[in-house]
Amino acid sequence: MAALQLTWRLLAGGIAIVTALLISVALGLATQGVIATSNSVLAGLSVLTGSGFAHAAAYVASRRPQTVRRTAERGAFLAIAIGALSGVLAATLGPRILPTLPVLWWQVAIALPFAQAGQLGLGLQQGLGSSRGYVAIYVAQPLVAFATAAMATLLSNRSEQPSEWAGAIVLTPYVVQGIVSALGWIRLPRQGGPEPVGALMSYTARIYPSAVAHYLSYRLDLILVSALLGATAAGLYSLALNSVDAVARIGQTAATVLFRRFSEATLPQGVRLARRGASAAGALSLLVGLALAALVILFGARVEHVRVLGQLLLLLAFGGAGISAWTVLATYLAANNELAAALRVNAFLLVTSVALYVSLIPVIGVYGGAIGTSVGLALAAVLGYREVGRLDGSEGVAGPAATLLRKPFGK
Repeated sequence: MAALQLTWRLLAGGIAIVTALLISVALGLATQGVIATSNSVLAGLSVLTGSGFAHAAAYVASRRPQTVRRTAERGAFLAIAIGALSGVLAATLGPRILPTLPVLWWQVAIALPFAQAGQLGLGLQQGLGSSRGYVAIYVAQPLVAFATAAMATLLSNRSEQPSEWAGAIVLTPYVVQGIVSALGWIRLPRQGGPEPVGALMSYTARIYPSAVAHYLSYRLDLILVSALLGATAAGLYSLALNSVDAVARIGQTAATVLFRRFSEATLPQGVRLARRGASAAGALSLLVGLALAALVILFGARVEHVRVLGQLLLLLAFGGAGISAWTVLATYLAANNELAAALRVNAFLLVTSVALYVSLIPVIGVYGGAIGTSVGLALAAVLGYREVGRLDGSEGVAGPAATLLRKPFGK
């Protein structure tokens, strides 16, 4: 199952990289910069307006799979409604508050509810341990993005200005992913009673600060590069980040496959498994990241943009290793309701990364973003390893409680 998950995730990452390269070469770096910045803002709004619902769905599915459809329906209603309202507000206020940021605001607004449905579906399939369902939702977005980008390259020409196809490349993949996600949970039987809305909101509220802090530390660099240096610089920087995202899928695979085992394992066994999984994922990610950087530097040394890309990949290789390791550790903490520990790490990650972004990007440009990302994520992995180790001396957990999300371990 792990091999299957890794294969599909790396395939999705490879498709994302090919799509970004296709857009950059055929439509121009400015188009790639607008698309990447819009996707980053979209993902940020998704985290800000409903990421906790996906975590709650995963948590319920791993422990009470018979009731998860009705809980997912409640989560979907809340997440999609909030997402739709937030999208309209963002599209209305965004251009006025952030006029220099190259974002397709209305495409982001329309895509946001579908993105929320997609994230909820991923959480549901992760909790159920369904590799087929997870892969279908996960791969839908990059496949549709590639197909839309390929169509755009056939029907339009390269330009220094963003292509008119940029909006479709941003919007269409999330619409399809949301539909695929909804089809996944609609097929589940409607059994049992759902978790109370209050319990769902309680779990969401407790994991929310950690999710927001993690996202801001991980993607604020691209937004700052785009706002300060323009769409072309953002396009080049986003190519490097696409490679990091592809490498990070190693850690995401391990976290997805191990989620149910983290939930079921006794405390000492779970801690050892989490630490070993994080170490293996981080080491493998570092090797792959360094290999990618070496290949780009070796074959593209004579081209200015390619040389800069290779240097960025070299700097970001350590960030890819850090995020893979931290993803595994954070998943263990979430699976065992240790949300305060995850929040401590993500808060430190946010403060460190933002301080480095603000101080370095205006001075050394895109390299400042890469340094800030790698330093922050590497420190997060170290702190997460320590936080998980501290649980080894904690008391064992009690049996299941009546309200799963509010008091998951009867405490």
